[in-house]
Amino acid sequence: MIDGVGRWLDARLGLARFVRRALNHVFPDHWSFMLGEIALYSSVLLVITGAFLALFYNASSAEVIYHGSYRALQGAKMGAAYESVIHLSFDVPAGLLVRQMHHWAALIFLGAIVAHLARIFFTAAYRRPREINWLIGLTLLLCALANGYLGYSICDDLLSGSGLRVGYAILLSVPVIGPWLAFLFFGGTVPASVTIPRMYSLHIFVVPATIVVLLALHIGIIWRQKHTNYPGPGRRDDSIVGSRLWPSYAFKSIGLFFLVFAIVAFLGGVAQIDPVWIYGP
Repeated sequence: MIDGVGRWLDARLGLARFVRRALNHVFPDHWSFMLGEIALYSSVLLVITGAFLALFYNASSAEVIYHGSYRALQGAKMGAAYESVIHLSFDVPAGLLVRQMHHWAALIFLGAIVAHLARIFFTAAYRRPREINWLIGLTLLLCALANGYLGYSICDDLLSGSGLRVGYAILLSVPVIGPWLAFLFFGGTVPASVTIPRMYSLHIFVVPATIVVLLALHIGIIWRQKHTNYPGPGRRDDSIVGSRLWPSYAFKSIGLFFLVFAIVAFLGGVAQIDPVWIYGP
């Protein structure tokens, strides 16, 4: 049945030649080329864990009184966003694990991008004709930093509130257009009622969509131009020495994904990060 479906699709779309060429695509064997894949896989984990967190997060600045299971904050006034983060951390099964996995995956994502860019810079792999991909990589780094700031800010705790004030002051200091930028991103003087909902929308829709588009362009250009080579026998700009996509490189890459997942899950389970209940509302 599978063979029949494949032949039916090939007769209409001519997929066999494309799939054969794709499966025979060669990737370099050097470990440094896996840094970009670590960034890619940590971004996948960010999407998975972020989707879970979005089910329980309340992007609202409305004032509520806390009556959850964390006794130190019983009866305290706080924003609904902060209350939902505390609820997620203490009352949702595996909520704290997933939240900390999300945070660790974000740090690994940024670290892998920086390490990947450093490899490209110090090996001069940014030169013509690959300068477009270099600029895309730098833009990805800026987008990742921006989304990290947005995600850290929407917890509505005391630490992120201080960060919001700093970000607001920096935008306000931009000559001429500063007040307009502050109004656009923060909704007026921080904290404003629209600040958290606006930043939440940017964090889960606008910036991630930009990152996905840039990643797709980045991978597509690499596929078209091929990877760069370290010096060695048979290695030229138009000839890569390494492993074919299927099966050797695919299994190696899948193994790397599970390794990244295991490390992020381990860190999320044993290494505390961003304890917002200590910082307070």
